[in-house]
Amino acid sequence: MPDATIGSRPRYAVFDSLGQKIGRAVEVFVNWDGEPGYIRIRLGFFGTRSVLIPVQFVETDEEKRILFLK
Repeated sequence: MPDATIGSRPRYAVFDSLGQKIGRAVEVFVNWDGEPGYIRIRLGFFGTRSVLIPVQFVETDEEKRILFLK
């Protein structure tokens, strides 16, 4: 599965459904059609853990560069 790194662009902050910051989005994994499928999120203050979140569970605020989990 190919991936597209958010790398050169500023990373997105990720907030849970209660509005608390939980980490930063660092990578987007795309499916066979080139559509985003999953987002890798680094969790915690030091970002030592990471999880994959399906894009259908995320809302994006492009202007503020924020992702909200539904």
